[in-house]
Amino acid sequence: MELRPLGFGEIFDRAITLYIRNFVPFAGIVAVVVLPLAVFQYLIDLSSMPQFDQAMKILTHPNAPPPTTPIMPTFLTDPRVAALFALTLLVVYAVYPFALNAVAIGVARLYRGRPVAFGPCYQASLRRWPQVIGTILIEFAIFLAWYVAFVIVAGLAIGATVLVGSAQLALGVVVGIIAGLVILAALLLLAPVFVALTFAMNAVVIEEKAVIAAIGSGFTRVFNREEFWRSILFALASIAILGGAGMVAGIFSYAALIFHQIALEVIVTSLFRAAIAPFSIVLLAVYYFDVRIRREGFDLEAGLDRLAEGAPAA
Repeated sequence: MELRPLGFGEIFDRAITLYIRNFVPFAGIVAVVVLPLAVFQYLIDLSSMPQFDQAMKILTHPNAPPPTTPIMPTFLTDPRVAALFALTLLVVYAVYPFALNAVAIGVARLYRGRPVAFGPCYQASLRRWPQVIGTILIEFAIFLAWYVAFVIVAGLAIGATVLVGSAQLALGVVVGIIAGLVILAALLLLAPVFVALTFAMNAVVIEEKAVIAAIGSGFTRVFNREEFWRSILFALASIAILGGAGMVAGIFSYAALIFHQIALEVIVTSLFRAAIAPFSIVLLAVYYFDVRIRREGFDLEAGLDRLAEGAPAA
């Protein structure tokens, strides 16, 4: 497959093509995450049905007397469910990065004319497990820092709006508009940050970079004049596509829960994950390689040849 700079629409077109032609091996790679998540989801949903029924009763009978106690998520009231929920998060966030890199390696193999194979893809991904774990921890710290900063910025913006609006309504409206734009900008900043951190995770395995160097390369590749706005547009377009598909799956899952068909709800959700997760990762991988080919050219091709053969970096 030709490795060249792609237009924005070509990135999505190539991702769709690679995904459809190699759906089975890509889905097999992601199944490592999807299957245990399905088991945990079934157990959590089963324990949460009484709260779900209460919520549905309130929605369908708005004139009925309210419950004497507030409806709380089960993982906040049952220690066993809380532990199961924590274990679910741990499995997802610990295993998903390896699946992400395995799929990206599969894309690299396709670029060099090699088939997507479960064993070699995971072998290359797991070979760098200490660096992957280190990257996970640093990325968690970065997201936590962004969240704290967002809460502070949003709180200051809302506070300024209320303070100015209480003194002068017209000026308060102007400040409120500015505050809304500031909050929106802070939210939009999360898009290129997410792309940069995904690139960093790829760089740890595919380029065999050290953790800090991989994080730095991810931000360098995204936070520049040529790529920053393109990464935001890419992230928003991806969210729109994946979110639309998620809404359709959510409707079927919600309907299954109404009829207490928990197994059916888990099956529908799991099939959706098995279908959409590989595509989202393939899409990110195609974008990652596109950014690199624009910046590195021949060096990237040589690196992909090495990766497709399964050889470690020199």
